[in-house]
Amino acid sequence: MTIEHGYLKTLFLHPPSYEGFDGGAGARYQARREIRSFWYPTWLAQPAALVPGSRLVDAPPDDLTLDDVRPMAADYDLAILHTSTPSFAHDVRVAEALKAENPALRIGLVGAHVAVNPVRALSASRAIDFVAHNEFDFTIKEVAEDRPLETVLGLSFRSNGTIRHTPDRPVLEDMDTLPFVVDVYKRDLVVEHYAIGYLLHPYVSLYTGRGCRSKCTFCLWPQTVGGHRYRTRSVEHVADEIALATRHFPQVREYFFDDDTLTDELPRVEALARRLGKLGVTWSCNAKANVPYESLKVMKDNGLRLLLVGYESGNQTILNNVKKGIRLDMARLFTRHAKTLGIKIHGTFILGLPGEAADTIQESIRFACDINPDTIQVSIAAPYPGTELFRQAVDNGWLSREALVDERGAQVSALSYPHLASTEIARSTEEFYRRFYFRPGKLFAIAREMVADRQVMRRRLREGREFLQFLAARTPDAPAPATLAPPVRPAPRPGLQVLVPVPRDAAVVASVAAGVRAASAAATLEGVSRVVFFTESEALPGSWRRQLAGIRAPWRHVVSAASAAGLAGALDPEAPVLVIAPDTVPEPDELRELLAPAVSERRPTTWMSRGAPVGTYYPAARALITRAAHGAGAFGRWAVSDLDTVRVAAPAASWHDANDASSRRSAERRLFGALRRSTDGYLARVDRTLSIFISRLLIRTPVTPNAITALSLLVGLGGAALLAGADPRRALAGVALLWASCILDGCDGEVARLKLLMSRAGARFDIATDNVIHLATFVAIAVHLQRLHPDMSFATPALILLIGVLLSMASVSWLINRYPPERRLGFLRVYERIASRDYIYLVMALTAVERLEWFVWSAAIGAHLFWISLWWGARPPRAR
Repeated sequence: MTIEHGYLKTLFLHPPSYEGFDGGAGARYQARREIRSFWYPTWLAQPAALVPGSRLVDAPPDDLTLDDVRPMAADYDLAILHTSTPSFAHDVRVAEALKAENPALRIGLVGAHVAVNPVRALSASRAIDFVAHNEFDFTIKEVAEDRPLETVLGLSFRSNGTIRHTPDRPVLEDMDTLPFVVDVYKRDLVVEHYAIGYLLHPYVSLYTGRGCRSKCTFCLWPQTVGGHRYRTRSVEHVADEIALATRHFPQVREYFFDDDTLTDELPRVEALARRLGKLGVTWSCNAKANVPYESLKVMKDNGLRLLLVGYESGNQTILNNVKKGIRLDMARLFTRHAKTLGIKIHGTFILGLPGEAADTIQESIRFACDINPDTIQVSIAAPYPGTELFRQAVDNGWLSREALVDERGAQVSALSYPHLASTEIARSTEEFYRRFYFRPGKLFAIAREMVADRQVMRRRLREGREFLQFLAARTPDAPAPATLAPPVRPAPRPGLQVLVPVPRDAAVVASVAAGVRAASAAATLEGVSRVVFFTESEALPGSWRRQLAGIRAPWRHVVSAASAAGLAGALDPEAPVLVIAPDTVPEPDELRELLAPAVSERRPTTWMSRGAPVGTYYPAARALITRAAHGAGAFGRWAVSDLDTVRVAAPAASWHDANDASSRRSAERRLFGALRRSTDGYLARVDRTLSIFISRLLIRTPVTPNAITALSLLVGLGGAALLAGADPRRALAGVALLWASCILDGCDGEVARLKLLMSRAGARFDIATDNVIHLATFVAIAVHLQRLHPDMSFATPALILLIGVLLSMASVSWLINRYPPERRLGFLRVYERIASRDYIYLVMALTAVERLEWFVWSAAIGAHLFWISLWWGARPPRAR
């Protein structure tokens, strides 16, 4: 052991975990956020400030991997790792890697998860030498002094093969004895790496006290570490640290006080505000929705910018169930006062708390839209061990799964109620965000904020991209590693496996191998766990891998030469398997209907088409694996020819044989027919007919969808440039090019769907191209009219058009968000048709007769007719 300044050489580590995972000491909900966000590891920085010569490493915001931190073990005698319930399994692996690198390294874990169940934590791995209880600042300081563990209060440790516990350490009363954390931040952290979407960047956060007087059943920290007495640092002590921070970090734009509820003591928070006002800093804090107007005014007048407020729910019964201690009318009044004073509010809501139902979720969404905080966070109720909510969940059988996060580190619902499934809770978070943010007023407020501050614009654009990517990738019911108590419900049935035998000379349907099309169709079925390609060829063509990148299930390749052994290694013998005959392609919807009775009855079934077997369902793959061990001849043929299965005739159009010319043509007709969309504009259906004709030719070439999109952009911009001129013939030629751009714009998506090359990047490129061409078209029209009629004013129709567009946006948002799905569909279809590029035909006609100025008036009048027609269609039916 190396003793420096009387202390072991100590590493404080927030371990690497899921990409973008914010599970550090300071994060209230340990999960990957919708946008990249990180809180400061304040709970680790505090003991690090007590141990001279120590180092704090925060791996997630620094993008450090296990390979990056493993070599650090050789340089230290003591490593303190902060852990949490969702990340515990990851953190144990990090501890084991550090111990393997340096067997003499003493490793301790801290955090709420190990504090509430130290025995289970220590039993997880022999690499863990001890865990700390509750407040661990001075506990770790004494361990770093190399005191015998049995003399240190607040520890559980392993000794001679047994687990021993020392008495709990008394609660820290004099909070001013804690040293400043900003010195550790300055020494070891990069403040620019820490960002929270609703805080100015860069920011610094710290605590002015510990504990919370509220008794919320779901809140982790007061029930496990901080306690329910609010113990505070003196105002001068806090002000001195902020003054020091301003010298350390002149670039910091905001300070955040992360006390559970800074406003628990109003006289103190007012005194602190006045002291901060003298320092001239901008600051924000957590608050309860009951702060009176007078206190809010003192805080605002002295630098307060934002309050983080836990509203949790818009239903009073749920608030009572979780002992929130707040009334909705009080919360409304508080919010109104804050808005009057110009205080921004970040409101947090939780879905899935006890008493939640489908109608209470809608209440919360409406409540959030009514009080309209500046930003919101919607979390899923997380039953952390040690909380009352966890005990209630265990006692009532509400736990539907063991993990709080999925394989990406994103929150999932661990609670499920008889009247509300966990999947519905998870799905509702997306609806909550969409209903709140996709409102005209909110979108306008965000745009105004972006225009006012270029730095904010860059952040919001990045965050918007990350938010949409997060929602697109979200899989609420994905399995996750076990980290909580044993499940209280039966394990779900194993997922369906899909086996696709592929001959050496595979048949092709619309330029894509039949086996790839079959896998893509089968992967759309609910509950598919894997797709296995059983091929005669040694390797899959490179084009297959590109096409399979977008299917909805994991896949693997097994060479048929491996026979039974390879098949046994690829399939779960106890899980069901669907075998698709070689060179056949099922239709997804029909396949779903054919498969449903076989799955529900667990009945071995073979489907026949034109007298030949095209697919077989085995309730357990073990039967197929056994047959493979004794089978002879072409596997793909006998695998779907089991005489012990029930034979069922498949409708002619439900399963296509790619080796039969007429059946292959039928499959291609279905593919091309599916390209037509109900949301196509009323005139754009002509474009669709032309684009499908072109796409049929393009799929036989190496041209990619993105290349078609780029060509559409170039053609569209060229057309806009010609339209902007004053020459009528050149303008008409420009409109013709814009029309050609519309047709090509249809081709890119069609080719992507036909060749199975869909991607998020391609979709974003397509949307960006559409927006650029829309903008270029309207700018070109304005320039054309100005050049053609320099003395004519278009202010009046432009104003009418602007008002019509705003009213249309508000109407669409209101109707689509307020009406049930079956009524929304009609609004959406009409809206998408009107919003398509049908207007290009009108522009073409008016350009031909040199009356393009009529388009401005037509668009102005049409915008108003649009929103009026929406409301007319939404009127309640008359009673008979």
